[in-house]
Amino acid sequence: MHTRTKIGIALTLAVLSAGSAAILVIRHRAGGSGQGVVAFREARAFAVSSELKQIDGPYGLLLGDSQMERLHLPTLCGQPAINGAIAGTRISGLRAVAGWLELPRPPETVVVTIGTNDLTQRQRSGHPDAAEGFRDEARALFAELAPRARRVVATAVPPFDAGRPGVTTFYDVAAAPAYSAILSEECARAGCRFVDAFADLRDPASLARSPDGVHLGLDSAARDRVAARLEAVACPDARSR
Repeated sequence: MHTRTKIGIALTLAVLSAGSAAILVIRHRAGGSGQGVVAFREARAFAVSSELKQIDGPYGLLLGDSQMERLHLPTLCGQPAINGAIAGTRISGLRAVAGWLELPRPPETVVVTIGTNDLTQRQRSGHPDAAEGFRDEARALFAELAPRARRVVATAVPPFDAGRPGVTTFYDVAAAPAYSAILSEECARAGCRFVDAFADLRDPASLARSPDGVHLGLDSAARDRVAARLEAVACPDARSR
């Protein structure tokens, strides 16, 4: 086979592979379900597990949805922090991802931010038992994580900008405090620590910086405030930021 032909075939396969990956990511980002999403989460867990194996010494692990995925937090308590969050994840999906992760040794701290995607109208409307289902998943998640880490820290559900067009159409914003309370209660039951890491981002000016009224408006200053609140709980005697 001529070299030019071989190159052409290789390029074609690469494009097809990239296209398939892109479709998978798009399906995941859109909050779809099914085998594609499961495969994406398994692949992500495999990648995070591989990254964890490259770290020598203590480390922290960040888990959750796009709110955590978008948070650039390379260290926590002066130690490397690996971000294993996945956009679009609900609490049931997070349980699956956490179960697939291969930890080389227990992390010093696992931080969990979850709940935004459980508050969609699709998950809430017409489902009177949605909150209790969320509680059951939270109880199971923290019970599973607690023995695998020295500390587990759960955060409150990040803020919504209810005044932004479309936000209340797609999210049950009014239920967010109740879901945060569930996370706090079930976290305490498992012996982990709870913090509203986003308390400094709930004022009107901070909400206005959100790109869509749902995700945090993050810059270096906002990131540092979130990190400070996390570290006040995760390492109160050894904060290094």
